[in-house]
Amino acid sequence: MRISGDNAINFAAACVTAASVALTMAGAALPAQTVATDNVRADSARLARHDSVGRARAVALAPVKVTALGAALAPARVPYSVSLREASEAARLVTPLSLEEPLRGIAGVQLDNRNNIALGERLTIRGFGARTQFGVRGVRVEVDDVPATMPDGQTALTHIDPAAVGSVEVVRGPASALFGNAAGGVVRIRSEPPPDSPFALRGDIGVAERGTITRRVAASTMRGGWSADARLSDLHYDGYRQNSDATDLRGGGRIAHEGVRDTLAVVVAAVDYDAKNPGGLTDSARTVDPRSASATNLRYRTGERGTHEQAGVSWRRGGERSSIVATAFVLGRHVDNPIPQRIIDLGRRAGGARLVVDRALAPFGREGTVSLGVEHSRQRDDRRSYNSLDGVRDALALDQREEVFNTGAFARLAMPLLGDLHLLAAVRSDDILFKVADRLITPTDPDDGGQRTMRAVSPSAGLSYAIGEHANIYTNVATAFETPTTSELANQASGAGGLNPSLSPQRVTSWELGTRAPLGGAGSASLSLYDASVRDALVPFELASSPGRQFFRNASRARHRGLEGEVALAIGSRTFARTALSLIDARFIRDEFGAVSRAGKRIPGVAPARLDLDLRTLAPHGASFELALRAQSRTPASDLGTAWSPGYTVVDLRAFGGRYTVAGVGVSPSIAVSNVLDARYDASLIANAARDRFFEPGPARAVTVALAVHWLSAPQ
Repeated sequence: MRISGDNAINFAAACVTAASVALTMAGAALPAQTVATDNVRADSARLARHDSVGRARAVALAPVKVTALGAALAPARVPYSVSLREASEAARLVTPLSLEEPLRGIAGVQLDNRNNIALGERLTIRGFGARTQFGVRGVRVEVDDVPATMPDGQTALTHIDPAAVGSVEVVRGPASALFGNAAGGVVRIRSEPPPDSPFALRGDIGVAERGTITRRVAASTMRGGWSADARLSDLHYDGYRQNSDATDLRGGGRIAHEGVRDTLAVVVAAVDYDAKNPGGLTDSARTVDPRSASATNLRYRTGERGTHEQAGVSWRRGGERSSIVATAFVLGRHVDNPIPQRIIDLGRRAGGARLVVDRALAPFGREGTVSLGVEHSRQRDDRRSYNSLDGVRDALALDQREEVFNTGAFARLAMPLLGDLHLLAAVRSDDILFKVADRLITPTDPDDGGQRTMRAVSPSAGLSYAIGEHANIYTNVATAFETPTTSELANQASGAGGLNPSLSPQRVTSWELGTRAPLGGAGSASLSLYDASVRDALVPFELASSPGRQFFRNASRARHRGLEGEVALAIGSRTFARTALSLIDARFIRDEFGAVSRAGKRIPGVAPARLDLDLRTLAPHGASFELALRAQSRTPASDLGTAWSPGYTVVDLRAFGGRYTVAGVGVSPSIAVSNVLDARYDASLIANAARDRFFEPGPARAVTVALAVHWLSAPQ
């Protein structure tokens, strides 16, 4: 089944409408407190769980709070589009390659799993972030309160083990007023909490077709107010495509203490990986053999070998009327990155700290909170670039030290205005200094050193009108500020060193109107409409003389408009369904790059329509069966609209065998079949690739089996 052209939007809208109506009718007869939605649930809801021997039990859940906006707020008080998700236990066992599973099925979020460890996944929220060739741009990411987004706005996710992700919280839309640079959206990731046991040990192994093997081991302990956990995972990946093999060793841990007033946590993470990069294919090459690699990438032995280590500490002191939250992090990273015609050797050191003070206030007898915060971070990159002699280092072409200093201060106010009308307003000031020291100066290569400062004041304000305890209508006006990253500033089409003097930050102003509401106590629904205007949009391009190397420019104006809807509902006592629809019209409004205007053309890499449908059914002994469907419209690959990736539908099936205890040891089997229909599709696109090498084919049907063994000590 394929979707193409403007029919994609009609198809997706019809599907989500039909699914929503069907689910609503199915849930209408349910008692109000039968079961909650999977992750967007009412405060008084109850969710089916399973004990150590697989018997179903119901547990009362703590009230859900949204924390990504700077303070714990009830969903009905939040004037932004926010989604909460958790990965299923089967997914943690059998989907080790990317964050696709915990971010699956969130309206407005497009995660392109390239199945390429060297480049990582592309994460886009409402079209922001689509420009990136590797890593994540335009989206702020935090992992256990430690920033994964650097001061210059680029984000690396290589140190995150998808199997260790417990939950994610996503803010869709600009949020620079709270998070600063690169906050076209926010993703906050929480690791899976350790079991409530004095000591627990778990090991699992997954084996997939084509020789991919994952192994993990985790240990944890909890005593008094202290908890500690450590994990180690090893991945041997035999990729679907030629020249995409990888090895990946990750480790991490957390030590935390929760007292009466104080909470302290220290987290560490590290990764050592070696991955090849198959590159993009032309339409004809992809049609003949989707498993092939680019001849250019094979010639230059493209890929990435890297290490990444980081540590963070967070401290919170709470009181009746005020609280203080302080966080700090340090990071080290080294990358050896052969790309066509060049070999990049990059060493990075980064660190920063953030302090936020919350204070309750009651003007005119109305309870509200005010927050004041400051943060400072610094990044130092030692960048060397060598000419590539068919993948072997040749002459040194660039040698420079790049530094970024990011200082921000912000204020946030949350308070009721009249009756059930609530205000959330914020303003932030950012000052980002880029400095380059040129260390390769010759009579024919003058000093390219220098510095640039990029500043912004980012305000935002939102109003939420509560309808009952869990429903609301909201609107907001928000802004975003996004600088080019050091890699984008340093990689100039002219071949010169230093900082690109003509590349400017992009700035976004958006408005949004939305609503969220429960469905008879057995689910929830949300709908949002937004319009974002972008000035100086950052757009990638390649040169025919340097295929595989991306350069960047600013488009004069762009506009992102869209409609998003989510429905989550329990059907009976054992089946849960969730559907999400994303419709986006992302276009250039004014752009005169080169001889041809791009005005009116769609922004490449942004799918106009996307539909996700997830079904999960519980069975005895904690077993579960899951179906995930993703349908995506055709997607532009070039900003002139001359190339498109066809629409597609991909279906995945998973089965979790439940938990069985033998001699005090638990055993949990899982099996997954990805791309059940064996559809041909593009997992990702390379926007504006030279020589029409736009397409990165997704893998064919594959089977993965996994087995977990776990042991918990008896409570004391």
